[in-house]
Amino acid sequence: MSDQHSSDNQPTSLEGHRFQADSEAALREIIGRVCDYRGDVTIFLKTGECVNGYVFDRQEGIPLPYIKMYLANKTDPFIVKYQDISEIEFSGEDTAFGRSWEDWAKKWQKPSPA
Repeated sequence: MSDQHSSDNQPTSLEGHRFQADSEAALREIIGRVCDYRGDVTIFLKTGECVNGYVFDRQEGIPLPYIKMYLANKTDPFIVKYQDISEIEFSGEDTAFGRSWEDWAKKWQKPSPA
């Protein structure tokens, strides 16, 4: 998986993209991007099931790494082990795409007193 950039070298949103976890290294890279993504994702499991929700945590430095996510129809976090994942789709709107910290700071910067 490579960096997502358009032909004019501008970053592109991952929204709508689907990636297959064909190696442990690829899966870790995809999950890294999932954790930076500000939208829902769909996780396709090796069992054929899929879950949709917002990933808010990951645990990698343990024998059975996993992610935690909030599902739309559940109140408690749902845990998915890395070993159970076959594909990941960035299915929800990327609510932070195209917005930077600098833009936000300018918008909310208070004028200095004269």
